[in-house]
Amino acid sequence: MSRRVTLADVSQAAGVGIATVSRALGDHPDVSESTRERVREIAARLGYRPSVAARALRTGGFHAISAIVPDAGWGWWEPVMRAAHATATARGYQLLVHPVDAEGGLTATVDGLANIPTEGVIVVSVPDQDAVRAACDRIGLPAVAIDDTSRATRFPTISAANRDGARLVVEHLIAQGRRSIALAHGFLGGASPEWGDGLFLEERALGYRDALESAGIAVDERLIIDVADPFDETVTTFPQIDALLADGPPIDAIFCAADLMAAPVLRSLRASGRAVPDDVAVAGFDDERAALLVDPQLTTVRQPYEQMGATAVDMLLQTIAGEQVPEHRTEIAPKLVVRASTS
Repeated sequence: MSRRVTLADVSQAAGVGIATVSRALGDHPDVSESTRERVREIAARLGYRPSVAARALRTGGFHAISAIVPDAGWGWWEPVMRAAHATATARGYQLLVHPVDAEGGLTATVDGLANIPTEGVIVVSVPDQDAVRAACDRIGLPAVAIDDTSRATRFPTISAANRDGARLVVEHLIAQGRRSIALAHGFLGGASPEWGDGLFLEERALGYRDALESAGIAVDERLIIDVADPFDETVTTFPQIDALLADGPPIDAIFCAADLMAAPVLRSLRASGRAVPDDVAVAGFDDERAALLVDPQLTTVRQPYEQMGATAVDMLLQTIAGEQVPEHRTEIAPKLVVRASTS
């Protein structure tokens, strides 16, 4: 059986973007008559046959954008997508959510968008922006990214202001009278490609240093602990934290660079006989569900999930409309959420 001709095939033969092909075949008024006729002639020559479902969606005035999300257990992107969905709906668009294809990966998932009626894509946590940029260019699909894992930016990109957020939470610990504050920091070591080059961890470590230096507290390098597999939910405790509590300098607070690291840290503190927060305060970053499930509940920095989702949709629709949106990172301020682990 011969391969079905796709919108991407027609787009390539016609030398126009896939969104233009879709609008031309759907008699969209913003496509000139000459372009519509040329696209239809090429589609007929190639044997393109739109699906019944796609044709029904187009004739019903259907407009859609897509979001590609990580196919992983860490669900920080869920509130982002809820906000993106609400914003897209208010602008007359449906939001289609696609987990990353386990077989072909991120670029295969982007390539697959050529076969559905979508006008643009939001890509969440992009470890290899060059490959995804190339995939989007192949099918003429506008894209923006929600990502704080990689230094490289090949799309308009939205993220939390990680450095500012870390400084905010460490300043809170200092205001509580804590002076010997450890940093539980993740060491990715190239073993976790889904986290890119770990930009967010580096920025949070810089914010930790900023807060201490501004308060006149010397940074003790012995208190910066790189733990392996920081996002492995099966880890009971981090050996590096156990060693710090057994033989290291005395501490009165621990800042965890991500909320998921807090549960092993709290278990280590409990096993060592330290009470939280009386002996050692603990704080995190992200305000995921994990922050509410630990005991005591975790003081943390909440990522601006709602603003990131809404901003991504707004940027993408501007790009679809033909506006020039710069390919740089837009950082949105997070906020401190104080709970029982520090107060």
